[in-house]
This record gives sequence, structure tokens and C-alpha cells, in this order.
Amino acid sequence: MLPVPPSLFLSAEKADELAVWKSSEPNVVSLHLPVDESGSYPTTLDRLIREAAASNPPPIRRDLDGIAAFVRGSFVPGSRRGLCVYSCVKYGIFETFAAPETVTRALTVSTRPYLRPLNDLRRRYYRFLTLQANERTARFTEIHLGESVLVESLSGDFRGEGLEQAARRALELCRERRADRLVLGAEPGLLAELEPLLEPELRDRLIHEPLLGLDRPAEAVVERVRHSEQDAMRLREDVLVSHFLEELRAGGAVAGLERVAEALQQGCVTRLLVRDGWAKMGRSCAACGRLSVDHRSCPWCFRATTPVLDLVEELADRAAAAGVDVFRVTRDPRFDGIGRIGAELGVRGRAASRPVPRLRPA
Repeated sequence: MLPVPPSLFLSAEKADELAVWKSSEPNVVSLHLPVDESGSYPTTLDRLIREAAASNPPPIRRDLDGIAAFVRGSFVPGSRRGLCVYSCVKYGIFETFAAPETVTRALTVSTRPYLRPLNDLRRRYYRFLTLQANERTARFTEIHLGESVLVESLSGDFRGEGLEQAARRALELCRERRADRLVLGAEPGLLAELEPLLEPELRDRLIHEPLLGLDRPAEAVVERVRHSEQDAMRLREDVLVSHFLEELRAGGAVAGLERVAEALQQGCVTRLLVRDGWAKMGRSCAACGRLSVDHRSCPWCFRATTPVLDLVEELADRAAAAGVDVFRVTRDPRFDGIGRIGAELGVRGRAASRPVPRLRPA
């Protein structure tokens, strides 16, 4: 049986390694498993494994057995609502990561790990570095996707020069581990001394949590950060949806799948908003790669098109690859009324938000 990974934590370094790794043959198994509170997720896993075993060569059976053993024997769901597992026995790969929200169930076999669901979560959730300190100890913990890992613990006199050392180390670790936010947990007097010692780039993304002293367990720290993050995500969603609706009224945005697909493929889009979990079939041109909602013949090169199982995800993937900010709307009901997908436009898009297909010669 494969060794059980010590953590469900996803570091930025590990995410980079998985993104570039590729096998020489289709023997990489990727599992995305929704974890329900009722505890029926092992049944879902059994069904996925049976389907994969029936449609793939026998060698991946060892991967499937290892995944099943981990889920049934080692995984503790707790408050976790999703699980991502990537396995390739031949090359000694077995990585597991938890998610704070549900994922779409899937078990795929390919030459690469299927990372789209995990990358979607990474884009939505911040990576936090917490610094909990008192006069004698400073402890750094990294938190991401509801999981935590102890990074470093320092001992000394954390007044004066010792506090300056902690501030310098916070900057180094934030850069090394690519943290989006720094959380300070200490009594108010120590916080007041520490904050001015931080570099401006840290002060701009600083969160004060005076109740998160060193006496608080790791679980309490993760829960407090999760609560703050959820509040921030709700606020950000409200702001972004409101801004999009204003742009839509002013002509600086488009809504609906057809118009969004057109604008995105013209390179006019600066931000894409899409209802989380919404899927829609579409069409793709095998010749030029253009996407459309229902064109049987490509309006650009006039070749026949083929079905695309999930046009929404395909558009989101292409947008992310082009450097477009992709935001998934999870709560705001105002967004459903305008088609569940929308795009804010740059200068080119405001001038002409609809492409003009070439006409077939007479």
C-alpha cells in the first residue's frame, strides 16, 4: 500500500510541481471527490473506481486500490467538503489535498494530473501566513484552503532587535511561500510595536487578530482565518457583481454565453464572471478552435464544429490562460438574472463588443 502523505496541505511549490509534471503514458489517476456531511462519499468513490477500472488498462488498478485505501482508512472529513487525489504508482506519485467546499465528482486517467478543479479553488482562496508572538516566542503558520502547516518557530527576546528579526523573517517567508495576507496574532501592545517594523508591502496586506495568541491551538487559528476569509469573499463578490452590473448598464460589459464567448475570443475581456457550478454544452471548431454556443458550422472558417461538453469551463480555462481575471459568483442572486456569465471589457471591447465574422464568398 502507498504511504499516507503527512498532510492535506497544498503549498505553492507543490502546486507548481504538479502543474509541470507529465508522465510518458496515460497512467496518472486524478480523483475529485465531493465530501458530504452524511458520510456517503465512499459510495460515490466506489462507483467512480468501478467505472475507471472497467474502461482503463489493468496497471492503474494499483492506483485505484491506493486511492480507495487512503479515502477509507486515513482520510478524516471533519469540516472538509472536497478531496483531490493524484496518483501514479509507476513514478511514485501520490498527492492528496483537501478543499473547504465541494468539488464536482470525477475520476480521470491521463498523462497529466487533472488540476482544473484545484486551480479554480486556488484562485478563489487566499494563502495566509500567520505570525503569533509573545515576548519569548514567534510562530509562523501557513494556511490555505482550510488546511495549515507549521512553517517555523523562533525563540528569543522579542522586544527591540528580536522583534525586528521577526519582522524581517515575516517578509522573507511571505515572499518564499507566496502568501497573499499576513495575519498577526499577539497582545495589542506587541502588535503596536511590531507593525511599524514591517515593510510597506506587508502592511498593505496585514490582518490584526489580537485574540490569536500563542495559547490558541492550530484548529482555532484556522477557523478564525476561515471566518475572516468568508466575510472578505462575500464582500468582494458583492463589490464585483455591483461593478459588473454598472458596467453592463454603461456599455462596458456584456452578458450571456454567446456574447461573452465572442468578446473573449476577440481579446476584449478584462474580467470574466461566471456562476460557480453552472455548465452548458457548446460547439468547437476543430480547424480554428473557435468556440460557440450552437453553430454547427464555424462562422469564422466555415468548417464543421464538434460538441464541447462544458463550454462554460472551456471559456474560463481560456480566459485564465490569457491572463484574464476569472471570478466565480457563488451567492449573489442578481447575477442569475443576466445569464449567469458576464465579461467586463477593455477599451477595444467598449468600441466594438461584437466580432464580425467573415462572409462566405458568393
